Amino acid sequence: MYNSLVTTHYFLMIALLVLLLFTIGRFIIQKQQNTPFGNFEDKLSLITLIFSHIQLLLGFIIFFLGPWAEKLSEMGEVMKNSFQRLHVIEHPLTMIIAIILITIGRSRAKKQTTSGGKYKQVIIFYGIALILIVLRIPWQYING
Repeated sequence: MYNSLVTTHYFLMIALLVLLLFTIGRFIIQKQQNTPFGNFEDKLSLITLIFSHIQLLLGFIIFFLGPWAEKLSEMGEVMKNSFQRLHVIEHPLTMIIAIILITIGRSRAKKQTTSGGKYKQVIIFYGIALILIVLRIPWQYING
C-alpha cells in the first residue's frame, strides 16, 4: 500500500506541476490581454487549489505511514544527514508553505474587484509556490 501511495503522489506531483504552469501561463496571457476574469478562470484556480491540497494530504499520509515519522524523535541525527533532513524537514515544510501560498493566492484573488487584480494575486502566489515546489522536490531520489 505504501508503494502505491508513493506512486500516486508522484503522478499527482506531475499533474500539479502541469496545472500550476498552465494556470500561471494562462493568467499571465489573460492579464496582458485585459481579458475578464470569468467562470473558467475561477474554476481553474479552484481546481489547482484542490489538487494542491490533495497532494499535501497524500504527502501527510505517506509521511506518517512511512519510515519518516519515526525520525521526528531523532532530530539531532536527522539534521546531520542531508538525505534524512530533506525528507523529514525540508520537503514537508516547503510543501506546506507552498500550499499555504496557493491558498492565500486564491483567497486574495477572490477578494479583488478587478480582473487584473485577480490575475495578479494568482500569478504572484501560485508562482512563488511553484518555485518552492520545484526547488524542494527530491528530484535526485525519484525513480518514477
